[in-house]
Amino acid sequence: MADDKPDIARWVDEGAKAIGLPIAPEYREKVIVNVERSLAIAGPLLALALDDELTPLPVYRP
Repeated sequence: MADDKPDIARWVDEGAKAIGLPIAPEYREKVIVNVERSLAIAGPLLALALDDELTPLPVYRP
């Protein structure tokens, strides 16, 4: 059975490389922890099913 947990360390390394952002070795673990926390926070929102027929409201400008 494959592990469903994403490889966050690889995401951080590959993402930083893709945009040319150097991450100092002493901060790498903290960046990984912050990405894991962000995914945990976003999880319930991403799991929310929205109706395809929903229409966004227009922007209110006073």
